[in-house]
Amino acid sequence: MSQQPHGVEPVWRKDDQRGAALLVTMLTAVLLSGLAGALVVVLSTEEAVEANHRRSVVALYAADGLLAFVVAELTSMPTWQPVMSGSRRSTFSAGAIPARLADGAMVNPHEETVALQREIDQVVGGGVTPRWRLYAWGWLAELVNETGRGRLVYTAAWLRDDWADPDADPEQDTNGRVVVRVAAFGPFRTRRAVEAVVGTESGVVSVVAWGLVR
Repeated sequence: MSQQPHGVEPVWRKDDQRGAALLVTMLTAVLLSGLAGALVVVLSTEEAVEANHRRSVVALYAADGLLAFVVAELTSMPTWQPVMSGSRRSTFSAGAIPARLADGAMVNPHEETVALQREIDQVVGGGVTPRWRLYAWGWLAELVNETGRGRLVYTAAWLRDDWADPDADPEQDTNGRVVVRVAAFGPFRTRRAVEAVVGTESGVVSVVAWGLVR
């Protein structure tokens, strides 16, 4: 094997220098490309989370809006018996059932009614149980008279007798209290629901209790 003479410095050719520079450039490009891809994923995820949050907030306001509308209608009624029996529905009961959301998903308030009743029946486990009645339904835009903004959020409301009513008749209200459940539906599985106990005392109707439904 030949040896490099003592005291002779190695000589770097220009081709070697250009090759090293090209390698560094390529590695830098790959690194920057990976960082850019990761940044796009992060930004896309953040945008999706933010969009979901906005839809959820809008749905919650929509549910609260319909709840206020239902309470106002209950306030104007001399008796709630027709509502409890299902013979009277809200003036806001518009549109075909089921309804199609912006993402193509379908919302069927009748199926929701069945699901609500099944849930309460399972809690009681037999005997006389309160009966959920579909009372109001339609697009939020129609409720607030802003149909020009499109149909983005669909709402529905149900009523039933409360647990404390001593008459054991789901179609009769004897203690002046009913339960109202309101749900708002949006695209991409957006759903928010609220439930309130509405009572009347000395002719004054008010919300006795209110809460989010998880």
